[in-house]
Amino acid sequence: MRMTRAFLTIAIIVAGFASLQAREPSIEAATTPPSVDQPLANSLPADLWTADKTFQVSILKNITARKSKTRDEDRSARLDELGTLYAADFQGPLWLNGDRLTDRAREALTELRRANEWALDPADYEITTPANGFLDEAERAQFEVDFSLNLLKYADHARRGRFRPSEMSLWYERASNGLDYMDFLRRVAAKDSPAALIAAQHPQHEGFKNLRQVYLQRVFPDRFKPGPSKSEDRQPKPIVLDYGDSVRRGQRHPQIAMLRDRLKVPAASAAEAELYDVDVMNAVNDFMRTQGWRRKHVYDNKVRKALNGATGATTRKTNRQINLDDIVANMEKWRWLPRELGDIYVWNNLPSYKTRVIKRNHVIHEERIIIGKTKTQTPVFSDTMTHVVFKPQWGVPGSIKVKSLLPRLASGDLDVLRRRGMRVQYGDDKIVSPSKINWNRTDITTIPIVMGAGSSNPLGRVKFMFPNHHSVYMHDTPDRHLFQNSERLFSHGCIRVRDPVRFAEVILGETTNWTTTDVDQHLASRAKENNRIDLGQKVSVHNTYFTVMADADGKIETLPDIYGHDKRIKDVLAGKSLKLIAANDPARLQKQEIEQLARAPPAVKTHRQRGSGTIQYEAAYGLGGPPAWYIPPKPKKVYKKKKKSKPHNWSLHPYQNYFQGF
Repeated sequence: MRMTRAFLTIAIIVAGFASLQAREPSIEAATTPPSVDQPLANSLPADLWTADKTFQVSILKNITARKSKTRDEDRSARLDELGTLYAADFQGPLWLNGDRLTDRAREALTELRRANEWALDPADYEITTPANGFLDEAERAQFEVDFSLNLLKYADHARRGRFRPSEMSLWYERASNGLDYMDFLRRVAAKDSPAALIAAQHPQHEGFKNLRQVYLQRVFPDRFKPGPSKSEDRQPKPIVLDYGDSVRRGQRHPQIAMLRDRLKVPAASAAEAELYDVDVMNAVNDFMRTQGWRRKHVYDNKVRKALNGATGATTRKTNRQINLDDIVANMEKWRWLPRELGDIYVWNNLPSYKTRVIKRNHVIHEERIIIGKTKTQTPVFSDTMTHVVFKPQWGVPGSIKVKSLLPRLASGDLDVLRRRGMRVQYGDDKIVSPSKINWNRTDITTIPIVMGAGSSNPLGRVKFMFPNHHSVYMHDTPDRHLFQNSERLFSHGCIRVRDPVRFAEVILGETTNWTTTDVDQHLASRAKENNRIDLGQKVSVHNTYFTVMADADGKIETLPDIYGHDKRIKDVLAGKSLKLIAANDPARLQKQEIEQLARAPPAVKTHRQRGSGTIQYEAAYGLGGPPAWYIPPKPKKVYKKKKKSKPHNWSLHPYQNYFQGF
């Protein structure tokens, strides 16, 4: 409706100008157009308004013609806004002064032609200027509209990327980062030199800037040479701590001075350099928490091993080993992040299997995480953490309901929920017996099935909620042994945290002024179940997927493309059809499978009658049992071949064969 009204407005304006021209066929040629240095909006005297009437009519006619031919809603909306600008705000051309480009246009055109310096393609914003001037107002209007549309397209690509990642995978989203086209062009019109404003549309994150510098050095080695870097000999060697005796608070040890340097804890005086005081002990405790320990006050060989391992934990490759298209793909991902990450935020970079809490650009906590399997991936998106739940109940996901529970419930195995510690529960306390539900005719995805708090609960002791349509969150897990694996792809999509209690202490401490004691009280055996605690300050959560990262010195860290997102992005940027890429998207295939299973008619046979088929199905598909509609095929008859009888070797002497052995 909004676009239709805007289209009608443009048509009315065009008709009004046409009628004015019919009544006043002559326009004074002596009337000069506004100077390019003069503000374009609301600045001209009333008697000069008719100076560019012919130009405005041509502009609006051009926009109306383009709008009637396009089926792209985004482009149509952009044309609506552009028509409103030229009809109401701009009292003359923005990019032309007669047949010449304005200074503003020349500078903007230079930025468009330098798009490859930002890993964009200049051919996408091609603007042709006629060598012999313009023939008439229609050609000027066409050039004006082309220039504005290409500039808006460039700004949109700079802010949001060249395509929607959700079109290639439903498990990858981008932030809105929307551009107010009218406001942007107004600001461009108000500047004689808009280059800085145009460049500012690109991401301003340090990670993007660092990666861009590496890109520029690869693409333009003569123009963008790397600055002087420290040689390996000049870099300080990592501090290696030898194994030895345990040291407790108040004791002295020669190694404590090295420990202070390693953890950056200065001594109050030279006499206290080797003293293991409370400051050093707290620094050791904080470091060990990042390694999965809840409390560690004693400086022993376990601390030494963790410190020595952290020194060389990151593996890096040289710039020559990184393909250029990998760098471009990761630069594109930065455009899909919010422009502002937040004062304090959680950064889950899925390929690294780590979560970080970052406050004012400093990492204040780091921990290992487990993420989704390749068939049940953790989605890439940004949202806001609003609350924490202690001793949580687990709401069974729709995929598990359909694949694992429905076949048994529909076949009469109503005790399956009790055996698994689950129940049908509406709200906080309304529990419904499974026998009161007709599972053969009910959409199980609409039935709330939960598991109460306890040792078998997959969510463990605490979960961290950032409500989203993917229904994923961060939580504890009883399967702690899985954190020992280097590749941690084990979940159904949610993020499991190795030390969720410490994570809760950090989040609630920073946002709600909680202490360790407050967290412990809410996890006590008699504490309330499913206890929601709202955060005093909301925390942004960014599930990211960066496989190539650069630091300020130009060194690159690479990670494996575990979900195949990089390959999809590179295929799209290389020109491959998004439709073909989406056809093999695991998220879409899973969605289709669940919808198909939910719609399929249930079988009439009982679970006992289909027992052998259930075993066959689970062995073949591993889905926790067949769907309700699955009826196993009848086993084929196997005919055994009769063994041919061997001819008997008759002998009159019973010990004939025996004596042959001697």
